[in-house]
Amino acid sequence: MALHTRSELFFYLLFILCLIPVAAGAENVTETSASFSDQQYLGSVHLFRPTSDSIPSAQVNDIINGLHGEDLIATTLGLSTYNGSWSTQHIDRDNISAGLLDNFVMAVEYDSSGNLWIGYGSGIQIYNGHDYSVIRDQELLKSLQIRDLQRWNDDMWVATGNAALNRYHNGTWTWFAPFSPNGPGFYEADSMALDSATDSLLIATGHDGLWKVTTSNDTVYFEKIEDKNDLYGMLGHVRRDPLGGAYFFNSTQIAYYDSATGFTQILKMSDFYGGPYAINDVAGGSDGALYVATDNGIYVWENGQITRHLGMFEGFGSSSHRIRTVFFDAGNRLWFSTLDNIGYYTGATSTEPLITIETMTPTSSPTPTFSPIPVPVNISQETTPGEILPPAAASPLDRIFAFLSGFFTFPHPSR
Repeated sequence: MALHTRSELFFYLLFILCLIPVAAGAENVTETSASFSDQQYLGSVHLFRPTSDSIPSAQVNDIINGLHGEDLIATTLGLSTYNGSWSTQHIDRDNISAGLLDNFVMAVEYDSSGNLWIGYGSGIQIYNGHDYSVIRDQELLKSLQIRDLQRWNDDMWVATGNAALNRYHNGTWTWFAPFSPNGPGFYEADSMALDSATDSLLIATGHDGLWKVTTSNDTVYFEKIEDKNDLYGMLGHVRRDPLGGAYFFNSTQIAYYDSATGFTQILKMSDFYGGPYAINDVAGGSDGALYVATDNGIYVWENGQITRHLGMFEGFGSSSHRIRTVFFDAGNRLWFSTLDNIGYYTGATSTEPLITIETMTPTSSPTPTFSPIPVPVNISQETTPGEILPPAAASPLDRIFAFLSGFFTFPHPSR
């Protein structure tokens, strides 16, 4: 029998490990690994493969903290809740007041009264704890394609497909039309994030630069903080930093923004060990560390350098190195999704306690009471004048490209 070198045996072992499927339900892995600076980290990974008794899909569009420690996860096949076990809400085709409007959930957010807002490609549902109300009136929403939802104090801000922003404030809807006087200079907002240090709303667009929204005496002000032709103007996604400011990013670089110092470059795709690797998402921790989802696992950036890499050998799954999304929940769990799995990671250095992550969801009593949202026909409307493209709900082609974007990276034919 031929003898094998150590390197050959290693690759044989690696090949065998790659053939072992992830068990249905959950798989728990505990690993001790060294950082780039040789400090020891103890971490635990919990993997969930989509099944009928787990999360229905690994294609995650949004994730938020629930009111009682649970996690709500918007997927392409329903709205899932995890509180130690899984439950999923689906479309009710017979009664839209008793179930989801669509299984393809784009965004979720709680308002200040504890009502759950659910965004789709064809409107919004609001769940008050008992019933769902539906907003699909294009007198209120000029575009029914919901891209993002963000609670800001007592208001709910809505980013739509090609009609810039809407705001719900004290029973009144206001439309901030694209390119209206002193309004948003963009059609499509990709994402929104709160800057807790300045009580402002930061907005990333894919084509029209980066923006900041402030309010004073019930007046809303829009300020462009980076033009599309500037150095960071094409960083088309934004995520909140728990310490204040926000991270803007695209597939090639990440920059940190605060009002005092402006933009500071954090990382480029070529900075990752073994790279370049595409950047897919980021999540900031309240200890100042930044967790970066890439096509080669998760890199941890802190104190001005990359200190850790979390990948296949830390239990993040053998079928794909690509991490699509990351999110810290209120229990200090780092949720992540790949093409095949969803899971969460808990870990800390051996010499430091676990950090506490601030939750932006409202607090509630053990037996919460819900204040129902007024039905849409009773909601008044304000409109800022401006130019707007013909409103359109998400077409079947849009939905197909939204679904396939979880598997492949390619431009939408409408762009």
